[in-house]
Amino acid sequence: MADPANTKLGRMLLDEITPAVMVLRTPLVEESCRKNGLSLIEMLTPYCNFNNIDVPVRTADQPYRLRRFKLRLFYASEIRQPNIEAAKERLKQVITHAGDRDISKLSSDPPDIQSLIATSEQEFVPSWFQDFNKELVDAVSFSEHEAFDHPVACLVAVSSKDKDPIDKFVDLFNANQLPSLLNDGAMDPKILKYFLLIHDNQDGLVEKATGILSEMRNAFGANDCRLLCINSSADGAEEHQESPWASYKNGTSNNNQFGCFLNVDDIEELRNTMHDLSSKHIIPHMELKIRVLNQQVSATRKGFRNQIKNLWWRKGKEDTLENPDGSTYTFSSTESQIRVLGDYAFMLRDYELALSNYRLISTDYKLDKAWKYYAGVQEMMGLAYFMLDQSRKDSEYCMENAFTTYLKMGSSGGWNATRCGIWWAEMLKARDQFKDAAGVYCRISGEEPLHSAVMLEQASYCFLFSTPTMLRKYGFHIVLSGDLYMKCDQVKHAIRTYRSALSVFKGTTWNHISDHVHFHIGKWYAFLGMSDEGIKHLLEVLACGHQSKATQELFLREFFRIIEETGKTFEVMRLQLPVINFPLMKVVFEDHRTYASPTAASAKESLWQSLEEDIIPSHSVMKTNWLESQPKILPKKYKESNVCVAGGMNVLLHSSWEVI
Repeated sequence: MADPANTKLGRMLLDEITPAVMVLRTPLVEESCRKNGLSLIEMLTPYCNFNNIDVPVRTADQPYRLRRFKLRLFYASEIRQPNIEAAKERLKQVITHAGDRDISKLSSDPPDIQSLIATSEQEFVPSWFQDFNKELVDAVSFSEHEAFDHPVACLVAVSSKDKDPIDKFVDLFNANQLPSLLNDGAMDPKILKYFLLIHDNQDGLVEKATGILSEMRNAFGANDCRLLCINSSADGAEEHQESPWASYKNGTSNNNQFGCFLNVDDIEELRNTMHDLSSKHIIPHMELKIRVLNQQVSATRKGFRNQIKNLWWRKGKEDTLENPDGSTYTFSSTESQIRVLGDYAFMLRDYELALSNYRLISTDYKLDKAWKYYAGVQEMMGLAYFMLDQSRKDSEYCMENAFTTYLKMGSSGGWNATRCGIWWAEMLKARDQFKDAAGVYCRISGEEPLHSAVMLEQASYCFLFSTPTMLRKYGFHIVLSGDLYMKCDQVKHAIRTYRSALSVFKGTTWNHISDHVHFHIGKWYAFLGMSDEGIKHLLEVLACGHQSKATQELFLREFFRIIEETGKTFEVMRLQLPVINFPLMKVVFEDHRTYASPTAASAKESLWQSLEEDIIPSHSVMKTNWLESQPKILPKKYKESNVCVAGGMNVLLHSSWEVI
């Protein structure tokens, strides 16, 4: 396997399990930022991702250099567990927008099976899966049993236009405005504070702001205060060729307006501010806290004597009631301190230290029957094993253990199980265990139809990229996915998935499946108003002699309905002509020499006479057109002809269409 940090899962972890920063600001700060079409967090976010920060770190015995680092910024009002219904709505929007974006591809021909197999996963799998999976992961953020979402620092921003700015800094960090995680005892309220004075150059000279900065340093310390000047462009006409904010403002028009008051100096100042906050404040703060906590844990929990004492103490608690949520753990408890130590070490890429502390705390949570805490630690142990590229067996065992524990908790652990399953599947895919990853996706499909549709589609791609390729499973699961998309009114995604299955069934003897796929694609195209595309697929099912009469009638009825809606004429070349059953064909002669049945041999003369009359047109039908009141005289060739029926044939015709 490649470097775990460069895999898809590694990049997800570098994005999701990183230090969180709580942002407090005054309305005037937001007002200055909004001149650029951005909020304060949106303006700072592009400069929170460092690919080569190169900061020396020493969490344990051996120092190392941290190369990649990222901060996640949140307003205080956002630091809470997301509303489940709101999360479902966001997931639905991700899927709907993806379908609207890809509608132009619905008119193209689906790829053939050989090109499918030859395509890499990155090229073939829809890119919006990443956004969907991220929304699922974010749906369980800011949980009390995990510390990597708890803010490690607080960025307090005040405008130079604010009245009494020093008092504003103090008032912003008011307990009544802080998130419940700090007020309820789940995390330590004594967090690092970074005081940022924002000066809008559109409002005047910087001298006033410089004076306020001096007062700030006297009040809060010289190292924890900084002045940030923005909006230096005089006319607000700055254009950024590659807007750093475009990717954070998806779906928004006028991308060129973002940062219109920020010139080159302002952007450099934004970059330096976030670099200073990360390299000189947050990383050293986390490093120091890790060392302090590690010393405390080593003194009280590590070593044979301490472990025996802890086990003996917990044995006396076995008679207590089960505590699935573990709500008795406050930030000052030993268990919470060890969890913080493990998560801080994980965020600073010291996976060995993180793993050792997760192991230490896992047994405690299990003995306390705090199952959510236990599952969370098992999940992090599996991820630590993966990032260390150690023991596939242990990493998969931990993920399996976490996943099943979350599921046993019922509805309270369902979303955590989904997140665990997503990370577990990505772990298996990084090791080319696509078949196993497909099984995980099927297990996390759950009861939500829309979520199940996406998970089954991801499972189908895993079957496609497994070795050897499992085409039938791919086709089966992607059709199931399309059915669920349709149940959720995601017609475009239903068409896309069904079209992907066509290449699997083309040229096979699975006629009933192929008819099912073509028929539904045709109906769904017509529903979207793309009748021409729909008729192409319905024409494929007209030659369906293997189907029952009821199914043939259904196909024809739907075909005629769409034809009627279009008002166009189409040539139907696929209907089969009736077939003569030659072995059952019989010849009958008038002189009673017959190879037919005795009934045919005893036919009366009147029958033969009627047959002769049918050959010669009668006077009543010899009109050229309807305007003639009298029929024309019988042509001479009919008068002079002598017609005699000498015999007959008994012919059995067989049509594949039972409705004819």
